[in-house]
Amino acid sequence: MSILNEFAIQLYSVKDATDKDFIGTLQKLGRNGMGFTGVEFAGYGGLSSAEMKKALDETGLNPIGSHVGLDRLEHALDEEIEFHKAIGAEYIICPMAAMETKSDAIALAEKLTPIAHKITAAGLKFGYHNHAHEFAVCEGEYLLDILFKHLPPTAVMELDIYWSTYAEVDSLAYMEKHRARLELLHVKQIDKDKNNVDLAKGIIDFKDVIPRAQAMGVKHFILEQERHTFTSLASVENCIKYIMSM
Repeated sequence: MSILNEFAIQLYSVKDATDKDFIGTLQKLGRNGMGFTGVEFAGYGGLSSAEMKKALDETGLNPIGSHVGLDRLEHALDEEIEFHKAIGAEYIICPMAAMETKSDAIALAEKLTPIAHKITAAGLKFGYHNHAHEFAVCEGEYLLDILFKHLPPTAVMELDIYWSTYAEVDSLAYMEKHRARLELLHVKQIDKDKNNVDLAKGIIDFKDVIPRAQAMGVKHFILEQERHTFTSLASVENCIKYIMSM
């Protein structure tokens, strides 16, 4: 039995494929294809919520949530909430935002707070996904810590372990520090030269990380792949085979 019973994929990983055939790509990824059990969206391929719900039901994929850019969070939030509720997704995640100083992080938190409250009031969850720049230290604190200190306590963290490792952070210690907020983990590999590589080829020991994350209460493990050895679909298939072999 695999170390994970459920393993999702951020669809940005196969954007080239979804751009050509969104539903066909879901079929290849799903339970009767590669075996992914869930998806995190980064766009909806022009599908209506009814069309998306039908595709998800047919492929057996659980809609975990979406990465929704700051502009849409500010100007199309009602539409996003309606779409998420219609397809049964739980999380609306801000995928990144610029920040360089403590005041930037606080200003971003002030901008995101009413958005987070509205999402929570609708019965969904708001979260933030990191890159590397949020681990810049300002006045003795990571910018990401400053951001979360000023967000509502309901805001959850989606840690991208590739980027925390890229920023030379002790990822497991950081995860433990934020275990109360950490609900989603981007399972994403890095090599010694800081390249994104297939899960089996890098320096992060996911055989150690995943059980420890499970013990911390992480609810969703989501593959994200930005670089591909051959094709995007071949890379993500290699990654799920590696996870299933653990």
